[in-house]
Parts: sequence; C-alpha cells; structure tokens
Amino acid sequence: MTLAQLQALAAVVELGSLTAAADRLSRSQSAISHALTELEEATQVKLLLRDRQPVVLTAAGERLWPYIRSVVTAAQTLRQQFSLSRGKLEGRLVVGSLPSVSLAFVAPALEALKSMHPGVSAVLLEGTDSEIEEWIEGGTVDVGVVAGTKTFANDLPLFDEDFVAVAADGTFDGRRSVSARQLSAFPFIFSKAGCGPAIADYFARNGAPLRAAFNVVEMRTILSMAQAGMGVSIVPRITLTYTPFGGRVLELSPRLRRSVRLSWQATGNAVTDEFVRLVAAQRAGAAKKTRARAKNGKVARR
Repeated sequence: MTLAQLQALAAVVELGSLTAAADRLSRSQSAISHALTELEEATQVKLLLRDRQPVVLTAAGERLWPYIRSVVTAAQTLRQQFSLSRGKLEGRLVVGSLPSVSLAFVAPALEALKSMHPGVSAVLLEGTDSEIEEWIEGGTVDVGVVAGTKTFANDLPLFDEDFVAVAADGTFDGRRSVSARQLSAFPFIFSKAGCGPAIADYFARNGAPLRAAFNVVEMRTILSMAQAGMGVSIVPRITLTYTPFGGRVLELSPRLRRSVRLSWQATGNAVTDEFVRLVAAQRAGAAKKTRARAKNGKVARR
C-alpha cells in the first residue's frame, strides 16, 4: 500500500469518477485504475464499486474511508509544512460556495491567494446549502460558504442579508414590499442555484403556491429576465452588488433573511488558514459595499 494509491482512491471517492480524479492528480485514467487495482490486491479488500456512476465505496470502503481520508489529509498537511519551512506556501485548496456569494467573497480571495502564493492550486465547487454542508462533512471541500443551520468545528461569520423581490419597472407600482402570495400571481423565475431551496421553503411557509415558469442557474440571467418583464423572482441582496439591474427591487413581507459564513472542519491546513485570513480581511469592505449599494441603488426606486 502506498500514499499515491490512497490519494488516487480519495480523489475518486470525492469526485465520483476516475476521469475527474485523473485530471485532479495530473495522471492518466489508466494510471488511476491501476493504482486502485493494486491497492485492492495489496489489502485484499474490495473498496469501490466501479461499475456505478458515480463510483461509490463498498460497505468495507465506507468503514475504512475515515482512516484513508485522515492519512491523505495528514500527508497534505505535512507537505505544506515542509513548503513553509522553505519559505513557500504550496498545496491545493478546494472551496465550496453558494453561487450568489462566489463573486463577492470567494473569487477575490482566491485571486489574492494565487497572486501571493503561485504554488497554490485552487478549485471552486458551487452548490446548494445542503450540498456544501455534505462536502464539508465528507472532506470533499476544505472550506465552504454556507447559510444553513448546521454547525461545524470552525466558522467565520461573513454577513447577514435579506432576500429581495425583483421585477420589471411598472410592476407593483406604489408598493414598497411584496408578499409571497402577491409574487405567486406572476410567472416566477426560479433559481436552481444555491438559494433555490430557501426560496421554495419561503413560499411553503407562507402558504403561497410556487409556480416556476423558468428554472435558471445564473443570477445574471434571472435579473435580466426579470428586468425584461418575463417574470418576477427572489434573489439575495448581495447579488445586486455585482450585477447591474434596471428594474424594481422590493422588500419581502415577511422578510426572508440568511446569515452567511465560512465553515471548515480540519485545522492545521496552511493553505486553508491563509484563505480564511484573506476572506476575513476583505469581509468588512464587502459588507460595506453591499450596504452602500442597497441604500443608493435601485432599492430606492420603490
């Protein structure tokens, strides 16, 4: 059994395919397959069900997975410490993020990280709250931006914000706020991105039917469609800090609010620590920008 074999196994488990694991490790798919076969032969334990998509662990693999992940993580941390001893920061960082937060917080921090430490490689995975929470728990990501209620070993609060309704000019004239029931009378542009479940829950809690006329991933597309009068939608307020919008922005009644934070489990990862430091350094400025845009932007046009 070798560390390279365990790293190949960990990559396949986290990514669900040999092809993706090969890309991550800069190895050929056949090399990954060979490493897995050698590992199973050396241990005499079948670890993966490779005939499934995504590839999954066997029952024995599930039992052994925490120990395998621990070894791979420890090896990564050790390599980072050797790099730090040479005066360099090297390693790999995987970040999970809500799409609405990526441009405001994650992308600038990753850009700064790469600029300051060229030896660091980074991967960004976007998903819903529940997906990112699972990724943090399972070790798929080193750190994640979440807004759910689940707690983790380490949390860095980023900001609190309201969701707002967006619509074309002339819609809801004379109103400063709008309810879920009032929104349900219009074609709804539903977000299939990270905040989708929170929006669906908001309609359910307020007894309003959610009739999605469109299912859209990109926030820019949602705002463009709303501005063009194709429907109405609900978006996180932070979205308006990086996406121009020329339509109506209304408060929700009752409010829909979330607390966004950076969460991670393991400590001692030098690359994660540096990323957290960079995010912490920029959060005050980003939060100030969000408040200023909300005060001076289209929200004022009620």
